[in-house]
Amino acid sequence: MRSILPLFAVALVASAPAVATELVPVSPFRSLELRGGGEVSIVPGPVQRVTLIDGSTQFTRFTADGRGKLRIDACNERCPHNYRLHIRIESPRVPDVAIQGGGTISAARGFAAQNQLSAAVLGGGTIDMRAVDASDVSAAVNGGGSIAVRPRARLSAAVTCAAKTRAARPPGRGRGRTAAPR
Repeated sequence: MRSILPLFAVALVASAPAVATELVPVSPFRSLELRGGGEVSIVPGPVQRVTLIDGSTQFTRFTADGRGKLRIDACNERCPHNYRLHIRIESPRVPDVAIQGGGTISAARGFAAQNQLSAAVLGGGTIDMRAVDASDVSAAVNGGGSIAVRPRARLSAAVTCAAKTRAARPPGRGRGRTAAPR
């Protein structure tokens, strides 16, 4: 009697999704904007490099505007239902970041201290830059969302329409939290 177990093993392997990363060629950038959802992880690296961990350039568009801004449009009109997008950005320094219409941008530990960092959310999304040691931080949230930062010296924050901005307390300073009234 033959076992049907090998048939199940073949079916399982054939149905497993292929995991492939895709290196995305982009011009150098000082800021990035995520539009329409997805997850962006910024990690320290010797040069700027953008890698699609989950997703495809068939559905996600990367455009540099020539002034140092990288725009990531998460999903075009051909995007499948339940499309998952995860992008890893390697960079020597953390660029200014923005989200429009949902998504998440986070920075990993290991970056050198930097003088300035700006973060903005419009229409939902979450930015977590607490791993970045920046002297002067500007944060703005409009229409929902949250930003978490760690300013060394100054925080300029603007919050409208039920949004939240959090700043980790610098050593020896006050509470360091700003939140919109509920």
